[in-house]
Amino acid sequence: MDKEGNLVRSVSIQELEEHTAELVAEVEAGNRLTLIRGGKRVADIVPSVDSSEPIWRDEEERLQAIDRVMEKLRRGYDLGGFKITDRDALYDRD
Repeated sequence: MDKEGNLVRSVSIQELEEHTAELVAEVEAGNRLTLIRGGKRVADIVPSVDSSEPIWRDEEERLQAIDRVMEKLRRGYDLGGFKITDRDALYDRD
């Protein structure tokens, strides 16, 4: 099970080919599938997220997410000696 309590099931490529409609119905119901080829995990099939639904539970959670992103931007990103700290730094190249 995933952290939302939905079933996560491993299926082979062959099973996907033979039972596509049934497996898609499982995903539509909120479950996740992990595709296996040669005993290795190769892909996850997950339910699509409706972009009209809010991502955050409430306004406080949304503001906390913004604060986390802004803190990362303030610290900047080091790209092997080239540090991006704001939008201007991204485009200022000598």
